[in-house]
Amino acid sequence: EGDVERCIYTAKNMQVVEYRFPANKVFPEHKHDDHEQIGCLISGKMGFKVGGVEKIILPGDYYHAPIGVIHNAWTLEEPSVLLDFFSPPRDDLK
Repeated sequence: EGDVERCIYTAKNMQVVEYRFPANKVFPEHKHDDHEQIGCLISGKMGFKVGGVEKIILPGDYYHAPIGVIHNAWTLEEPSVLLDFFSPPRDDLK
């Protein structure tokens, strides 16, 4: 997405993606049929909905989106930096 910056680090069995999101960005609901996802917020403030449960995370907080579970996210009033970890690595992000 044009206003999202990312850096991708891929190893054999895992992948880390550093995202830089603008303020007030909404990401559509989706799921990963083959990838587990864990994220850690580095800066900013974001909302996440995973499996129908919403929560706001702050820097240092984590979230988990298990394989096959619908989830989405949104930034709030400031830009955010997020680290997402995927296992196994996503082919579409290499």
